[in-house]
Amino acid sequence: MSESARSRLYFEDVLNVLSCFAVVALHCSLTVFGQGRGREWELALVQQAVFIFAVPMFMMLSGANLMEYRSRYSTREFFRKRVLRVGVALLVGSVTCYLAYCLFPDSFWGARDVAKDFSLRAFVHGLLGNTINNTYWFFYAILGVYCVAPLLSLAADRPRMLRGLLAGGFLLAFVVPTLTWAHVVRPEDASAVQGWPLLTSTSVFYFLLGYYLRRYVPDTKAVRAVAAIAMVASPVLMHAIGHAVNVARPEYDSFPVNAFFPLAATYAAGLFCAVRALEPRLQAMGKRARGALVTLSSASLYVYLFHIPVINWLGANVTPEQGARFSRHPLYEAVIVFVLVGVPSVAYALAKRAAKRRSKEAAGAR
Repeated sequence: MSESARSRLYFEDVLNVLSCFAVVALHCSLTVFGQGRGREWELALVQQAVFIFAVPMFMMLSGANLMEYRSRYSTREFFRKRVLRVGVALLVGSVTCYLAYCLFPDSFWGARDVAKDFSLRAFVHGLLGNTINNTYWFFYAILGVYCVAPLLSLAADRPRMLRGLLAGGFLLAFVVPTLTWAHVVRPEDASAVQGWPLLTSTSVFYFLLGYYLRRYVPDTKAVRAVAAIAMVASPVLMHAIGHAVNVARPEYDSFPVNAFFPLAATYAAGLFCAVRALEPRLQAMGKRARGALVTLSSASLYVYLFHIPVINWLGANVTPEQGARFSRHPLYEAVIVFVLVGVPSVAYALAKRAAKRRSKEAAGAR
């Protein structure tokens, strides 16, 4: 979900593909939100902790590529490119899901709730309220970040300012809510700082973090060591806290295993730096291997858009035995869904690329 006019960095494509699969894995482990506790719940909790980096990484990749947009094109062009891309994706995905759910309500799990009122007014209401496919919340969040990106980009060449924004953002967007959740700080005491612009946005924090890590944090042995520790320790600690909080609760508390938890930020930062260390090896791959990686990366947007309808279709159409198997092995379900959505997504990405190539060749021949 990121693009760049710079020399291509293939570690970003790897992170894009990993994050795309992570999104699918998260949505295939929703058993964790149920009231039951047991082996299935334990596996789902592990899967949530391991793949919680998904949306933070998408935000970080956007920041890594777009904070310096002023060096490539105007702010007007930035809005045209980004809002058009994300806005069209959101609209196409919403229309597709709405029509599928309303025309075939018995073919998708949960579609009856959407199909109760099949009308343009209901569609607009669902689009504005993000109730057609609520996993599209990412698009609304990133559109909000794009709206303030011209302001954020002024800090691109000011590392001290960036560090200040990141420190303030981590404190107000992560630490204060966590202390409030842990009943260390009273909600009324924290409310005064929760309205501070930009600093209380986790999306803005991740956007800035991705750029700061790429631009100002060198790939050294010390950084790699810290990244490896963060990448391993963070999900382990999130799982431990999530288990301790929820194992005896009838209702699941998702806060400690969430993209808005401090450990999710350290996890995403560690993973970003760890995968970045692979860049020399990725650059040394053959042309076909690099091309395959780029194709997979370019298909990630379509997988994100349409994986939920596929999950819901499976939920309404697989046998009880297969459904039970998915519950027992949520990672297995994630692989199945990823392949089912990924194959046509890759085919579409290849066809789109071929069409663009033919268009350029035709234009050059005139």
